[in-house]
Amino acid sequence: MAAHLRILAECMTLTQPQPDRTGADFAGSTPTFPGLPGAALQTGLRLPDFQSKRLIFNRIGQPGQVHVYAAECRAGERLRVQMLVPMLPAGGAVVPAFAVVAQSLPYSADMQKLPFTTPAGFSAVVATPPAQLTAPAKDVLTRVRYYLGPTIDTRTLVGGRAYLVVWSPHNHMGKYVLQVGQRWPLQWGYWAQIPIYWWRIRGWFGQSRAALVGAVAGAALLGALLIGLLRRPSRDQDRANT
Repeated sequence: MAAHLRILAECMTLTQPQPDRTGADFAGSTPTFPGLPGAALQTGLRLPDFQSKRLIFNRIGQPGQVHVYAAECRAGERLRVQMLVPMLPAGGAVVPAFAVVAQSLPYSADMQKLPFTTPAGFSAVVATPPAQLTAPAKDVLTRVRYYLGPTIDTRTLVGGRAYLVVWSPHNHMGKYVLQVGQRWPLQWGYWAQIPIYWWRIRGWFGQSRAALVGAVAGAALLGALLIGLLRRPSRDQDRANT
């Protein structure tokens, strides 16, 4: 009897929902929804840089597919990348491996696990899929959730092109997110586009976007009421003059 109770307690513990963590720094990250990147260093998808805070939303659509992103970097620049596993309502996420590849990184790690051979003089730091995902983190703005994967944080020793490589060692398919960079956006254009970012991220996750529609409709109604109230005194004055 005691053994049955212990097993039941363990099952109840495993099935309890994990609490959300909100400490992840998603704010200030520009969302990017690229097309299919190239599968080699020579054909990698060019990005403006790897220093600006950016969220890359993409999907491994076929078994064995490799995604390569590229950007120019200066000597001494920081390269920080974290894998985020999206918590999708209908499933369909993947937990891939990823790597930073560049010339003369301060150190290399698991370079032999790359899905291709790099040219001479290149270094690579590989982050393999974690054995277990921790509690999800919630984005305060969009209210979507991510499991926090491993992070690579290194620097370039020489200037040149650096690469991010994403693939599934187990030939799995699904959606993934990369959080790249650490520099906050300074342009007002980013903050003006936050509603558009909210709309696109919620749609990519398959989440409802009714809240924004309701907010826009409410703002339009409030604006119409204010205009009506402002115009009423002028109409009353015109009647009194006639």
